[in-house]
Amino acid sequence: MNTRGLFSTLVTVVGWGSGTICDKLAVRDLSAQGVLLLRSLIAATTMSLWGVAGGMFREIGTAGWVPVVWVVAGSLSSQVFGQFMYYRALKVAPVSHVVPITATYPLVTVALAMMFLGEKMTGPKLLGVVFIVLGVILVSGLGRNGL
Repeated sequence: MNTRGLFSTLVTVVGWGSGTICDKLAVRDLSAQGVLLLRSLIAATTMSLWGVAGGMFREIGTAGWVPVVWVVAGSLSSQVFGQFMYYRALKVAPVSHVVPITATYPLVTVALAMMFLGEKMTGPKLLGVVFIVLGVILVSGLGRNGL
């Protein structure tokens, strides 16, 4: 990975890690739907301003319908369904259990990439899957104290 990619990845990790703590604190007083709505409004406003400033609406307007359909499907899957259930889980379960389990989403990505994108399972990918599962068991305490 190049330096720019590594920097972007590390900033993502810090953003997501600190955002999770904010989310857990927010669901103490707001419903999962309320947190999702508020976060979505903030994101939509911020991205709209950024899009205007960066001329991104022009790009979207010329992209055709196929990528837009994929963005809609991805948004419904991850933002509406996934994020809502994540906030709901944070509301009722310890963050130290929720976050490691949700961090297993690469397992779903690898399986779907094999089914729909024709990607192959390799030794390193299989080893990564094993490490993900073992990591979740170790970090979340699954099997020791249950959920």
